[in-house]
Amino acid sequence: MALIPCPACSQRVSEQALACPSCGHPIAAAGEGKQTAVRVLGGVAGTYVSANALVQLVIGVVFCISVAAVIMTVIIVNG
Repeated sequence: MALIPCPACSQRVSEQALACPSCGHPIAAAGEGKQTAVRVLGGVAGTYVSANALVQLVIGVVFCISVAAVIMTVIIVNG
């Protein structure tokens, strides 16, 4: 397994990675010719989501759900 530079940000990335973990840029050598779910969804969406952006999205959704649960609990208890 060799490390190659990312074409977008020049970070070192495994040649087997589907996308750069730093910037999310797809790695052309990974899965050449394969239609994996990540490649299909990335092509449909028109962009690839970096790992950091995905983590922030998940944390944001969990936070919003938690706030909604607290508000609903307060309304039920006081109502």
